[in-house]
Amino acid sequence: MGCRRYWREFGLSAGLALLVAGCGSDPSPVTPDPPPPPPALTISCPAAATGVSKQGQPVTVTWTAPTTTGGQAPVTTSCSPASGSAFSVGTTNVTCRASDSASQTTSCSFSVTVSPAPQLSVTKFMAFGDSITQGVDSPPAFSGVWGPSDWPKGYPYKLNDLLKARYTDQTLTVLNDGFYGENIADGLARLPSEVGYYQPDVLMLLHGANDLLGTPSEPTTTYIASRLNDMIRAARQRKSDIVIFLATYPPQYAGSRGAGAPYVSTLNGKIATLAIGSGVTLVDLYKDFAAAGTRLIGVDGLHPTEAGYTQMATSFYNAIAAKFETKKVTVQAIR
Repeated sequence: MGCRRYWREFGLSAGLALLVAGCGSDPSPVTPDPPPPPPALTISCPAAATGVSKQGQPVTVTWTAPTTTGGQAPVTTSCSPASGSAFSVGTTNVTCRASDSASQTTSCSFSVTVSPAPQLSVTKFMAFGDSITQGVDSPPAFSGVWGPSDWPKGYPYKLNDLLKARYTDQTLTVLNDGFYGENIADGLARLPSEVGYYQPDVLMLLHGANDLLGTPSEPTTTYIASRLNDMIRAARQRKSDIVIFLATYPPQYAGSRGAGAPYVSTLNGKIATLAIGSGVTLVDLYKDFAAAGTRLIGVDGLHPTEAGYTQMATSFYNAIAAKFETKKVTVQAIR
């Protein structure tokens, strides 16, 4: 209670006495507790980022902003280099920092890796065969109407799209040299001039379906394998450095053109043996069709559906990538 109140309530003499005694002075102010410190500021960087360079040129790479927890608002973040910067081929370290209004700072880092576009050591492919190569397709089920064949459904066209989508720095050619209704003897007669004219780096060979359809028997499988061997020799005589992919037959089923179905496994066994003996690459279409877990041969029992041709293209694409893909630019660390 202040002295003025004592003077007012008890009179001057009592107020003076209290003042002398010091009892009437105001109490000292209480010092408040300091505010608690802000929670620790932390930062988390995005995952490592990647990019693909075309023709060795820098490429723009973006990423999501880093996230923060704790700190005292406002919290700001920045990265160096910044998202959206151009990065050269190689690996660049990116550092992100965060700061808050309480002068807390923290940082994290991640990498940006730019790789050269993948490339193939070869650029020209020739698919050689009969209607299964040309692209005659069969519907999954009989619709009552047989429409005209749509050749772009064939595997060479689909393979061309797959290759060009991945190997963006190269000009690639996939030739469709399939001939509807051709037997293997006529194909053997035709092959040398085709190889000589087109000069493909890679020959993709699948032939003999019409022979097996016309005379479904085990001797026919031996005959087809023998003619395939002659084709391999003829191709090498016309172009000594040609690489040959020899395909097994997809499954066949009972249908208007599936008479050879009981002998496909036997023929494929002989094709696999031929591939080993002649030093060519085997593309096992039969195995890949079976692994797809669905029936990809149409109602006629012989020709693939469009999905079946997609599977064929994928099988050849995987074989090509495994054998010929190279990286012509070495990735160096950039500091």
